[in-house]
Amino acid sequence: MRWSNTEAARFQALREREARGELSPAERAELDSLLAALDADETNALAPATQRLRADAEAMAKETASLDAKAHELLRIAEEEERLLADARATLERLRQRSAALAEDYLRVMGHELVPSH
Repeated sequence: MRWSNTEAARFQALREREARGELSPAERAELDSLLAALDADETNALAPATQRLRADAEAMAKETASLDAKAHELLRIAEEEERLLADARATLERLRQRSAALAEDYLRVMGHELVPSH
């Protein structure tokens, strides 16, 4: 709020009288009116910044929600990859056991080990 020197001096005088407990009811009303005008001016001056901050906060909340959803999906994918790897290891172990069993059968039948061809 842009006050003239006279208005600023009047405001200061009222504040000083208030601090000393010397305000009359009319002066109290005048000071309250000046303070309300200051509050309104401050609210108006801060409105664009407040609106920008609100919009930024909403954008960040949306981005956070999007990132949370992606993180959840990535966790699901990683868990599924771990299960797939465990399945592959189990399958490989079963194949090795079957191969060893077949090699033992071959040894029993032929009397010598199977020599793999290269």
